[in-house]
Amino acid sequence: MSTAPLGTITGVVVPGDGRGRGLGFPTANLALDGAEAPGDGIYAAWTRIDDDPQPWAASVSVGTNPTFAGDRERRVEVHLHDADLDLYGHRLFVTLVVRLRPTLRFDGVDALIAQTADDIARCRAFLAFSPASP
Repeated sequence: MSTAPLGTITGVVVPGDGRGRGLGFPTANLALDGAEAPGDGIYAAWTRIDDDPQPWAASVSVGTNPTFAGDRERRVEVHLHDADLDLYGHRLFVTLVVRLRPTLRFDGVDALIAQTADDIARCRAFLAFSPASP
C-alpha cells in the first residue's frame, strides 16, 4: 500500500499547555511558518528535525482540543513515536501522509487516552507502508 503525502508543513516548536506529556503522549506545538494549518483532524506523518535527515514517525493533531473547556486557538501538535527529545526552538518539517479521523470531543481524559493510543497504533500501521520521502 502506498499513499501520496497530503503536504508538508513546517514550524518552530513553541511551549504549549504541557497536557500531552501528562497524558503520556508528549507533543511538540508548532508555530507554523506562515502556512495555513491543514484541516482539523488526526494525521499520520513523517517528521524531520532541523537539518537532520532522519525521519521520525509521528501522529499529528490539528484543532482546538475540544475535550478541554474554554475557547482555544487552533494548534498543530506533533507526537514523535518512540522519542523523548527536547524540541523547543527546533524547526520541524512534517509531511502528512494520511488523515485518520476528524477531531473529536471526548467525555473524559480516559476516553481521550484510549483513542490516542489507538490513533498511534493506526499511524504506525499506515507509516509501515509509506516510506519517508528523501
